[in-house]
Amino acid sequence: MMSLCKRRMSERFYSQNGKYEGLIHRSVENVNQLLEKSDRSSYILAQYVPEPARNTFLAIRAFNLEVNKIHDGGKNVNSRAFQASNQMAQTLQVSTADLKFKFWSDLVLRVFTGDANTSSQELGEPIAMLLRDGLRNGLNLDISYFQQFLQTRRHFIKNNAIFNTTNDICSYGEGTYSQLNYLTQGLLLSPSISPSSIKLLELSNDLQTLVTDISAHIGQATAIASMINGLRFYASSRNQVTLPVDLMTKNNLSQESVLRLFQGHITDTSDDEFEIRDCLKQVVYETSIVANDHMLTARKKLADFKVQVRDVINSHRKDELLSKYSKNWRGNVPDTIFTPMMIGIPTSLYLRKLEKYDFDILNPRLQQREWRLAWTSFRDYYKRTI
Repeated sequence: MMSLCKRRMSERFYSQNGKYEGLIHRSVENVNQLLEKSDRSSYILAQYVPEPARNTFLAIRAFNLEVNKIHDGGKNVNSRAFQASNQMAQTLQVSTADLKFKFWSDLVLRVFTGDANTSSQELGEPIAMLLRDGLRNGLNLDISYFQQFLQTRRHFIKNNAIFNTTNDICSYGEGTYSQLNYLTQGLLLSPSISPSSIKLLELSNDLQTLVTDISAHIGQATAIASMINGLRFYASSRNQVTLPVDLMTKNNLSQESVLRLFQGHITDTSDDEFEIRDCLKQVVYETSIVANDHMLTARKKLADFKVQVRDVINSHRKDELLSKYSKNWRGNVPDTIFTPMMIGIPTSLYLRKLEKYDFDILNPRLQQREWRLAWTSFRDYYKRTI
């Protein structure tokens, strides 16, 4: 009798476990397909993330992608999206964007507060399931970074994507992309993945600060580059201009002229088109300089990090953990600390491409897929550069 009960319990366990593994497998496939189609950079860089944390990294990047799709229905008063959002705002005092942000906010809360054994299956949403699976496996995830990301992105929508200065874009980047970088860095510093890296950082507050600063600068540079890259989309489909207002004013470029240019109301052969295009190039140039400065600062701090790691190792030669693993750290930077920094590589490539084409974002070659990322990421991974 006891043997029969044990067998039934075992069968139930393996049945439930098999179902759970199947759900996780389908969630991974879903998220992979999403990133491969809409965020190929993250899809490629995921291959450098240690396998125990890879699914969670994919979920973080897919979370970014899905939340960035949220908007208030655009500015075209004749569109169905605008009319639906406007009607909802009038009757319920909330917009469609409000409801979508609440959905993600509530879902993230359920991820972090649900029961460890059952909540992953009950969540349903693939991104949430993978995040919950990461927590279930003891990986480091901090809900505050998700909450800050959602709050900043929501403010961006409510403010109609207007930035008065480049500093405003940097603040937006700190609240969004930098938060994702902090999440990824914490994820790879999980005890089950990188005990030697954790030990290294515990021995030096300066190293901890450098890692955080590098993530912050990369996030701010990414935000600026994304606003430049996304200008065509925002101007043509949402009637918004994502360049700094002060630089546009300085260069005698109005938001109206930018909208007319991207929406096809100015002919290619008109004098206005050439004048507006020249002013636009200057604004893009001055904006991208700030992004490049952040990347230069991140590289400088990475160089400082390498030097300080060597000093820490030399001053703690008797530490068995460091002694054992530090010999395999390329360029004095552990994989689990460097890999999150690689998210800055696509930004560096885009800024170089902007310079190559004279900061003319209307150049069709800037819209082509970045084919160099696979090779560049491979090279930079071994050289420990970003």
